[in-house]
Amino acid sequence: MPPGYYALVQLARVIPGDPRVTLRLPSILGYILSLLGVYWFARKRLPASAGLAAVILMTLSPFREYALEARSYSLLVGFLAISAVLWQRIGEKRFMTPLLAVFLTLAVSSHHLAVVAVLLFGIAELTWTVLSRQIRWGVWAVCLLATCPFFLSLPLLLQFREIFGKHFWSRPSWGTTVSTYGVYLGLDPRPTVVLIALFGIVVGDSLLRMLRKPRAESPERSFGPPEIILIGGLLSYPALLVVLTKLLQSGYTPRYGWPAILGLVLASVYLFRNVWSTSSSAHLLGALLIAFAAQTVYDFRPPAQAGSTRVHERWTRLAELSRDEPGIPVVIGNGGTFLDAVTYAPPELRNRLVQVVDADIAARLTGSDSVDQTNRLLARFIPVRVEGLAAFQAAQQRFLLCSGGQFDWFTQYLLERKYRLRLLARDAGSSIYIAER
Repeated sequence: MPPGYYALVQLARVIPGDPRVTLRLPSILGYILSLLGVYWFARKRLPASAGLAAVILMTLSPFREYALEARSYSLLVGFLAISAVLWQRIGEKRFMTPLLAVFLTLAVSSHHLAVVAVLLFGIAELTWTVLSRQIRWGVWAVCLLATCPFFLSLPLLLQFREIFGKHFWSRPSWGTTVSTYGVYLGLDPRPTVVLIALFGIVVGDSLLRMLRKPRAESPERSFGPPEIILIGGLLSYPALLVVLTKLLQSGYTPRYGWPAILGLVLASVYLFRNVWSTSSSAHLLGALLIAFAAQTVYDFRPPAQAGSTRVHERWTRLAELSRDEPGIPVVIGNGGTFLDAVTYAPPELRNRLVQVVDADIAARLTGSDSVDQTNRLLARFIPVRVEGLAAFQAAQQRFLLCSGGQFDWFTQYLLERKYRLRLLARDAGSSIYIAER
């Protein structure tokens, strides 16, 4: 995450209230901006029913979960959605260009890879320039300005690449592109490929016809070629990220490409552009509203089913078992859940929690040292107990072990070294042992 996102979070923390809420205010704002953005972008060329359909499609996608996550992806999509709306209206008001500069720069400040989205805006603007035979210098200046957060953060990025790059936990692959779209649509990856290919063929065919006969379809009734280029670019955003991260030997995970949801939603609305002005649009909107209502009922489940309750019970059970073994450390084998345990375990257990780290062994046994490296760094800034493997072994002959999870290399290491592990309890996600030499 770039420093810009942390600055926005610190601003949110100034607001009085529960920090679990205030930390999520930027994400809530980003989600609202995303919904407004797709509505305004579609409404510029199509009837209000098309804009409403775009909003409902956005709310039906798994992207809604990021409205409640204290991470930057919702803000990233929201800033890009408003940027698309402002770019679409350049020339209508004088303040459109300065506002575009603000929102596009904020997007890159929210996530480093948003610099790729600036390239997409540049390609769309180049299309407008070729068709109109005019140059909007202000827009090009905006694109240049928006890249500044990326280049200012480049030394930090290179430093993190030095630390994490060799064994990053999530490497890009060509198959990742397909699975990414499956995540966004909530569908099996195989039919998702067919759906994306259909979008590409129809949009590409429409674009070619409009370029050959630019007056055949009024821009007031449908998106023009520059807008379609931008939609197509956003649609291909994850594929572009996979190519870029493979070339740079960097990391990639599907959530990096969430701006593609803007392309998916707007491309869907464009495919049905001839429906929104007919009576059939009422039936289509009705079906979408029914799906929205069903999804809303599912999302608003009773608090007893929320994940936080299960997490609380999990650490409470570990605390109960630890009372029978006072004075010995409690090791969390999976570094990915270590901070969760430190934060949500009963107070009596927190001071005994330890994560044992060794980057080389973690990379050998799990293929990644990202979690060990991260928590070792965090221990310099927050009060958590992270110990190197050699020092821990020299000091401890007996300890409690909570094992299990993707990044738990410690349990396998103990088995290799012939430690005695006596099982105390087991649930769906982890096992608790007494470990002795």
